[in-house]
Amino acid sequence: MTARKKSNRVPQVPEPEYEPPTPKPRSVADLLSQDFPSLDWIVPDVIPDGCHLVIAAPKIGKSLLTLMLAIACARGKKAFDAIKVRARPVLLLDLESGDRRLAKRLTDFGLTTVPDTFEFHTDAETALAVMREFMEQHKGQSPLVILDTLSEVMGPKPRDLAPMLHEKRTLQPIQRLCAVDPGASVLIVHHNRKDKTGDSVDSSSGTHGLTGAVDGIFVLDRPDRQKPEATLIRNSRDIEDATFGMTLKGVVWTFDGRSAGMARQAAADREVRERIEKQGAVGHKLLALLKEHGPLRPAEAYELYDGDAKLQTVRNALNRLASRGLASQDAAGRYSVKYPPELVEFSELANNSSNSGNSGSYVAPRQRTTSRRKRSSS
Repeated sequence: MTARKKSNRVPQVPEPEYEPPTPKPRSVADLLSQDFPSLDWIVPDVIPDGCHLVIAAPKIGKSLLTLMLAIACARGKKAFDAIKVRARPVLLLDLESGDRRLAKRLTDFGLTTVPDTFEFHTDAETALAVMREFMEQHKGQSPLVILDTLSEVMGPKPRDLAPMLHEKRTLQPIQRLCAVDPGASVLIVHHNRKDKTGDSVDSSSGTHGLTGAVDGIFVLDRPDRQKPEATLIRNSRDIEDATFGMTLKGVVWTFDGRSAGMARQAAADREVRERIEKQGAVGHKLLALLKEHGPLRPAEAYELYDGDAKLQTVRNALNRLASRGLASQDAAGRYSVKYPPELVEFSELANNSSNSGNSGSYVAPRQRTTSRRKRSSS
C-alpha cells in the first residue's frame, strides 16, 4: 500500500464582506448656515429653473407652447408675446414630429435665423444620451432642454418593477442633471389622463411617481378645442401656485395681458365668469342686484327682486352664491358680490424664499349709492 502524499494547499479563508459605515445624521444648524444658489427663472414670474412636467391633452397645442418657449429662450426675446427672457443654450428633443414637420412649424413662426446654441434632435433611442452630453457641454450656461414627449423615452416596464418606481427611475436621472448645475432646466412634455377628477397634480397620465420626481408641474388646460382660450396652471415646490390666462392666436400662444400679473388677473376673471354662467336665472338676477345695491340682507334682496320667486328661494340662492365663492356674507347677514383680488406685479423669488410671493392684496369694490327700488305689490 502506497502512502498518501500530503497536500501543500493552504486552506482558503473567506474574505469578510465589506459593509460601508452607517451614515450619521447631519446637523440642522449646519444646514441653516449653508449658502445655496439663488433660484432663477426660465420665464420671469412664471416658470422657474428646474425640471418640470408640461401636461396637456393631445392636440390642444402643448408642443406649440414649448416650441415657442424654446425659440424665445434661444433668441432672448419675449415669451408668450409678453415677458422678456434671457438668451441661453436650448436643445429641442422633438421625438414625435420628425424633420419635415418641425421645419414647417419653425417656418410658420417666421423663423429664419437662429443662434448656433439652438439645437434639435429627433431620435428617441439616443435622446437621453444627447441630453446628457448637451447639458455637460453647456454646464454653467443655464441650458434649457425641451423633451417632447416623455412616453418616447420611458421604455418598457420590467415585470418585477412597480409602475411608480419605473416612472421615478426614468425621471430622477433627468432631475439630477438640473440639480448638479444650478440654472439648468428641463421641460418634459407629457399627456394628461382621461379622467378629469382631481386637481392639476392628478391630471398627469401615470402614477404619482412622475409628479413626485420633478420640481414643478405646468398644466395647459383648454376645455374647448374649438375656442382659443386656455389657462396655464402652475404647481411648484419652490414658489406659490398660480394660474395664467392664455389665448391661442393662429399658431402663437399669447398671455392675456402684458405681464404675469395681468395674465393671472385674466385667469381669475375668466374663472369667475365661468362660475357665473353656471348659475340659474335667480342667481344671475341676485348677482346683478348685489353688484348695484349691495350689501343686502335676504329680505332686502327679495324686495328688490323683480320676478316670481319666494323669499326662501332668494335666501337659498344667496347661500349658493356664497358657497360657490361669488358672494360673501358679513356678520350682520348681508351679502355682497365677491370680486377676485386685484393682482399687481410680483416676483416670488426675489428673496429666494418659497411660497412667499407677493400676489397682490384685496381691493374692495367701490359701493354704489343707488336708492333701492321697493318691490311693487300686486
